[in-house]
Amino acid sequence: MTLIQTNDSLAFNELYSRYKVGLNSYFSGLLDPTIAEELMQETFIKILNKSHMFRFESKVKTWIWTIAKNTIRDHWRSVDHKIINSFDSLTDQETGEELFEAPLTSNEELILSKVIKKQLTACIEELSEDQREIVLLHIQSELSHQEISELTQIQIGAIKSHLFRAKDKLINCFKHGGHL
Repeated sequence: MTLIQTNDSLAFNELYSRYKVGLNSYFSGLLDPTIAEELMQETFIKILNKSHMFRFESKVKTWIWTIAKNTIRDHWRSVDHKIINSFDSLTDQETGEELFEAPLTSNEELILSKVIKKQLTACIEELSEDQREIVLLHIQSELSHQEISELTQIQIGAIKSHLFRAKDKLINCFKHGGHL
């Protein structure tokens, strides 16, 4: 981080490589993929522009996730934000075909994995906002309970409780075809 504060581009590239997958997973789990990509890039711009504000009082990882979380919250608060419900139909976004009506081919596993992913995504969408955020931070972004607690200002016991309840809800939802 010291090198980034001195505008060292190689250090920033290393930081970008280290955190881009986790941040992309976090944003993609909460937003439309196009918006997720934009917000991820916006987050990295903020990291670069605000690097001088990092005081080495917390982990760099926690500081980065705080910026990411605030970027999402700013997006949700924006006037022109529209909630996009991408779960209304089970169509393949590339081909426009209904997944269940598509003829079964040698690609059955691919179709099945798309259906399962959409079903799991729909189940995650049905969680409360707090549960959804904590689940995505823990599973997709691989943050520890302590890091999530620091980021969300929620006590570790409550984090564990949210994760436990969310897991039960996800299992139930998945068993019932994508509905809680």
